Amino acid sequence: MAGDLSVRAVSRAFGGLQAVRSVSFDVAPGEILGIIGPNGAGKSTLFNMIAGEVKPDSGSVSFEGQVITGRAVEAIARRGLVKTFQTSRPFGSLTFLENVMVAALSHAPSMAAARAAAREQLERVGLGHRADVPSAWASTGQRKRLDIARALATRPRLLLLDEPFGGVDLPSVDSLIALLQALRSTGITLVVIEHNLDAVQRLVDRLIALHLGEIVTMGTPAQVTSDERVIRAYLGASEATHA
Repeated sequence: MAGDLSVRAVSRAFGGLQAVRSVSFDVAPGEILGIIGPNGAGKSTLFNMIAGEVKPDSGSVSFEGQVITGRAVEAIARRGLVKTFQTSRPFGSLTFLENVMVAALSHAPSMAAARAAAREQLERVGLGHRADVPSAWASTGQRKRLDIARALATRPRLLLLDEPFGGVDLPSVDSLIALLQALRSTGITLVVIEHNLDAVQRLVDRLIALHLGEIVTMGTPAQVTSDERVIRAYLGASEATHA
């Protein structure tokens, strides 16, 4: 089915560090899944294995019924699975519009078509008024939206969003949540890594909690964030007991 993802027993070690250990889960088409965990839990390594940036030592990843493990990032992106970065990486010498055009050219048959597609995606994420402004002048929130616009220009069916709320000011969080929910309403599946627990709870349908490379628990946001094992992973044993 369009947009579905299946992760099966993926593991990855770096030297003596086991970053991810036998992680398995499924994402349904149109679902918004959140992945949480303290620093060092293995979230980024897991994302990178799904996106093709890191090859797992064992296990497999399938997208829309096809195994994508071992394929190049570009090939996976062409299939419709696209990842944004925790740290925004716009081309500072290019305008907002030109940044999105670079991504749109992966599908657009001409520069004119790429320009039109880029304008459409900038409007979609609320940056249409910034089209001709150099992206070097973008605020953190604008950079996050620009990243999403660039990803959308590649026509994804599943988006991996790495900390979309990171560094975003509180008044902008609500509008960003609304944007991501609107993307889901168009049929795009979303998988989100996020440290802002308040924001991610309001966004997602389901949460997975990682700790030391393994899944601690998964379920509804309320179930996961109230789980004692999750509280201990974030706060430590003594602080969790006090809380």
